[in-house]
Amino acid sequence: MSYFRLRDIKTPPFAYVTNKEDVVHACRACEMPFRELEETLRVEIITVDSEDWESRLRGKPMLADHWLIGDEALAATLDGTFPDMFERIPVEISSWMTRAPLLLSTPPSETLVERAHTFQPDCFYFKPVNSIALADELLESFPPIRCHVCRREIPELPFDFQPVPEVTADLKPVVSLKDFHLEGYDYLFHESVATNLARLFPEMILEPVATEPLYI
Repeated sequence: MSYFRLRDIKTPPFAYVTNKEDVVHACRACEMPFRELEETLRVEIITVDSEDWESRLRGKPMLADHWLIGDEALAATLDGTFPDMFERIPVEISSWMTRAPLLLSTPPSETLVERAHTFQPDCFYFKPVNSIALADELLESFPPIRCHVCRREIPELPFDFQPVPEVTADLKPVVSLKDFHLEGYDYLFHESVATNLARLFPEMILEPVATEPLYI
C-alpha cells in the first residue's frame, strides 16, 4: 500500500504565484514553513493565444508553484470524487496573459501581452484536510527535534533519504505529509484512487512514493 505524489501538471497553461514571499511564513527558530498562508494567493495565469483555451482551462487542475488551484468546475469534481478531503480557499487571479505558441521559449518580458480574457472564473487553492506522519522506520532513525518556538516536531532527514509516509490501517485517499510542506509532498493520493485520478485528470504527473524507506 502506497501513495502517489503530485509532482507537476502538464503545461501550458502556466500558473505563477506572484506574492509567494508574502504568503509563506516560517518559524523564526526552526525555519520550517507553516501550512497556513499569511495572505491570499495572487496568481498569474499564462496561456498561449488559442481559441480553445477556455475549454482547456475550465474544470482543469493547475499547479501554481506549490499549490493546486482551479475553478468551481474543478471544485465540483474534487468534491464528488474526494468528499471532505479538500479545503477550498479563494485565490486572487492578478492577471491573465497570452503569448503566441511559437514564442514560448522567448523571455516572458518580451512576449507576454496582457489582454481581457473571456474566461475569468472564481478560482481556489485546494488544501488537503488530512495529513500523515513519516514512516516509523524513518522517525526511529532520525528522531524529530521539538522546536521550542512553534512546538512542532521536525524530523531532520538527510537529503539522500526519501520522505515516506507511514502505512496505517486508516489510510485517507488524499493527504499531505506532516511537517514537510512545500517540499513536493503536499498532495499525496492513495494508490487505490490513483487510477481514477489519472483518468479524470490526465494532465496530472504522479510519482509513486515507496512504502519502505529507501536510500537513494
